Amino acid sequence: MSQADPALWGFASMFAWGVADMLAKYASVRMGSASVTLVIQGLGIAPPLLAALLSDSAWSALVSVDFVILAVLTGLLLAVGYSVFYRGLERGMVSIVSPLSACYLVVTTVLTAIFFDEVVGLVKWLLIGVILMGIVLASTRGRSGASISGVWYGVTAMMVMGVAFTLWKPLVDDVGPFLAVASVRIFSTVFLSIYLTARRVAWFRFRSGAGLLVIGAGILDSLGFVAFNLGIERNPVSLVIPIATAYPAVTMALAVVLFKERLTQLQMVGIVAVLGGVIIFSAVT
Repeated sequence: MSQADPALWGFASMFAWGVADMLAKYASVRMGSASVTLVIQGLGIAPPLLAALLSDSAWSALVSVDFVILAVLTGLLLAVGYSVFYRGLERGMVSIVSPLSACYLVVTTVLTAIFFDEVVGLVKWLLIGVILMGIVLASTRGRSGASISGVWYGVTAMMVMGVAFTLWKPLVDDVGPFLAVASVRIFSTVFLSIYLTARRVAWFRFRSGAGLLVIGAGILDSLGFVAFNLGIERNPVSLVIPIATAYPAVTMALAVVLFKERLTQLQMVGIVAVLGGVIIFSAVT
C-alpha cells in the first residue's frame, strides 16, 4: 500500500463520523436522543457481525462468563454514553459537545495506565493538561446558555465512553475487534430497548424526515468504523487515527454553516486546544 492509502482511510472515517454526528443532531431534535441512539446502535450491529463471520474470530469465547459480564457492562455504558452525547447534540451547541466528547481517548488512556499497567509518557501527560485546560476554557459562559449545558453533556459523554472503551481492551483480546463491536452493540441495543419500553416511549418516532436522517447517521457511523478498521488492518495506527479523530472538526464546520453557531474567543481557544490535543494525543498513542 502507498503512504496515501492510510491517509485516505483516515479521511474517510473523519468525514463519515463528522457528517453522521450532524445528521444525528437533526434526527435527535425530531425524534428524541434515546430513539436515535437505539437506531444507530442497532444499525451498527450488522457490519462488524458480517466482518466477524468472514474473519477468524474466537466464537467459542462468547460463552465465557467473564466475556459476557464485560460485554454487558460495556454495552450498558455505551448506551448511556451515546444517549448523553446525542442529548447534548439535541439541546446544546454542537461545536461544544462534539470535541469535548471526543476526549474519551484521554480517559481511556489514563484508566488503562492504572488498571492494565500501560505506560503514559511525559508527552501524553502534558497533552492531557492541555486538553483539560481547553475544557475549562470551553466551559466559560458565552452568548448562549446552551453552550454551558453543552459542556456538561460533552464531559459526561467523555467520562462514560472513556470507561466503556477501557473495558474494550479485554473484549478485543478475547474475540477480536469485529465480534467485540457486534457483541457490545447488541447489548447496548437491548438496554436502550428496555429503557424506551419502561418509559413507554415509541422506539421509532419517525417524523419530519427523521427516519432518513437517523438511518443515514447509522450507516455513516458504521462506514466510519469499517474505513477505520480497514485503514489500520495493514497500516500503522499512527498514520490513521490522528486523521480519523479529527471528525469533530467536520461536525463543527457544519454546525457553524448550518446552525450559525458562534463561540466566544475564550471558548474558541479552548475548543482548538481540546481538538488539537486529542489529535496529537492519538498520534503519539
